[in-house]
Amino acid sequence: MTDQPNTEQQERDEEALARLMRIAGPRPDIPPDVESRVHERVLKEWQVSTAPADSTRVYENVQRSWRMAGVRRQVFRWAVPLAVAASAVLVAVMMQQPVAPTAPAVGTVARVIGVSAEIGIANGDSVYPGATLATGDGQGLSLLLVGSESVRLDANSVLQIDDRARFTLLQGRMYADTGRFAYRNGGLQIDTDLGTVTDVGTQFAVEVDGDTLDVAVREGRVDVRQDADAFVAIAGERLVVNKAGSAEVTELASHSTYWRWAAELAPRFDIENKSLMDFLHWASREAGLELVFASDELRMAAMRTELHGSVEDFGPIEAIESVLATTAFRYRIEQGKVVIER
Repeated sequence: MTDQPNTEQQERDEEALARLMRIAGPRPDIPPDVESRVHERVLKEWQVSTAPADSTRVYENVQRSWRMAGVRRQVFRWAVPLAVAASAVLVAVMMQQPVAPTAPAVGTVARVIGVSAEIGIANGDSVYPGATLATGDGQGLSLLLVGSESVRLDANSVLQIDDRARFTLLQGRMYADTGRFAYRNGGLQIDTDLGTVTDVGTQFAVEVDGDTLDVAVREGRVDVRQDADAFVAIAGERLVVNKAGSAEVTELASHSTYWRWAAELAPRFDIENKSLMDFLHWASREAGLELVFASDELRMAAMRTELHGSVEDFGPIEAIESVLATTAFRYRIEQGKVVIER
């Protein structure tokens, strides 16, 4: 069945076309030489075509299409400025967003405590130079740097990432663990308004509180420079330097409750297919405890014991208790040591 033309629709189309023609204004006539070339090209194409058609009708259709193209060009003159204006608004909004970084990432987010949406960062996110990290009440986060160092930010703190090994603590408290390579060349540098802290293979915390700079060293050594003055703090010491340049040093055990916040932000340890020995080394170090075995036989047995599962939601001591509960090993904590026995 053949569809009958919709006369009403055709009339609406013709009225719309007429309005467009009036808006577009007068169009220049097609030059005679161009019209002649087009007629010859159309006629030639028709002659080689197998479809029956009248050349004059084909030519008229081409002329009509050409005129319509003129209308489209006139409309385009109006549409382009409007589109450019709209795109300018879009660009203005997008430029307020952070520009995609070109420098390599300094590390990734390893753990977030609190509401990550409020912090604006989540586990696994890459962190780039120039970023500023901020935490509020009950929040905290830790980074795993490309060199395997761990940097952790306590609640109500602001840390600026200057580059891979340099940071500026603007507010609050941070912790850094640069691994077990004591006295290696290089290290992390923490700048503050009250001085610069440089580590030498260590675990340490830096806190800015009003007019005081508080540096606690859990392992290794840190150097502190304040203008022309230089200070050194070693494992088990807490150095407090005030704005006037006077310093006070007190003792601070590696297993003190002072370090509990940092242990809670420790990067997760994947125990799957790891040895019990590797896990115990990690957990005892995060807890600030010395790892001791009741016998060499137990030490060797721990090296041969392979673990499975996950302890990602546990703190170091809770993780030790959870893992050893599935083995024949037991533990006890005394005088800064975690003793492994049967």
